[in-house]
Order: sequence, then structure tokens, then C-alpha cells
Amino acid sequence: MSVLEGRRVLLVEDESMVAMLAEDMLLDLGCDVVVAMRLDQALAQVEAGDFDLAVLDVNLGSTRSYPVADALFERCVPFLFATGYGLEGVEPDYRVVPVLQKPYQHAQMRRLLEHLLTCEDLPRKGGSSGGGFNCGCVGGHADKGGGGYRADAAR
Repeated sequence: MSVLEGRRVLLVEDESMVAMLAEDMLLDLGCDVVVAMRLDQALAQVEAGDFDLAVLDVNLGSTRSYPVADALFERCVPFLFATGYGLEGVEPDYRVVPVLQKPYQHAQMRRLLEHLLTCEDLPRKGGSSGGGFNCGCVGGHADKGGGGYRADAAR
């Protein structure tokens, strides 16, 4: 069983066809998916939901998804950015967050999402290990090396 099986994922994507493609990939990976297509919807979902992971399209029409990223940081929810511009499409303060290159590819999505659940290093705004976003979940778990997010069984 994959560590992604049963995980609740917030997908923030403003293009309906791209959202459907990404949602299908996440469903194929065994995830439960909630889709938000606008910034206000995404922020409301983060406030109301309990997510294990998130995939954020950087560009949401005329706005960016960085407020959602900040809310996820505050809640210690691991996430990645998705953009057709690669790392250059992400503001410098957020470049430590993994980037899923568009168009979405199943294997890359799976690898990056699994990495978010099993790696010891957390993405940090600004790249610093202190200040800014000190999540309470960092270093507080008894997984094999101490830090990071646990990949325990889905709820």
C-alpha cells in the first residue's frame, strides 16, 4: 500500500481541464481530493478542512496562491507548487517548496507527494531553518530520523 492511499489532498488549480487531469491522477494514487479553483475557495478549504497534502497552482488567473501556501505553512500541511515555468515561476521566498512541472505527469506527482510525506526536511519559506514558519510538527514525531512529517496510516 502506498503512503498516499487515503490521504486527503487539496488541489488548487484554476484551469478546469487541468484540474480534472490532476484530480484523476490523485484519485489513481488513492487520494481523496478536494478541488478549489479560486484563491478565496482555496483559503476557505484550508480554514475548514483537515488536509494531509496540497498541490497549488502558482498562478490563479490574475492572482497567486501564496496566501494559501502561507496558511498551509501555519498548519504544517506539506504541499508543492505546480507551474509550467518550473522553479523560475516561484517567488524566491518560496523556492524551497518542491515544484511539480506542468504539464502534470503521474510518476513525478507520485514521487513528489511521497517525498512530502516521508522526507526529513520540510519546505520552509525563505529557506531558513529558523524563524518565519516554525511548525509544531517539526521534530516532534517519532519517525525514523526524528524530524519531518510522518507517513503513518491514513485516517
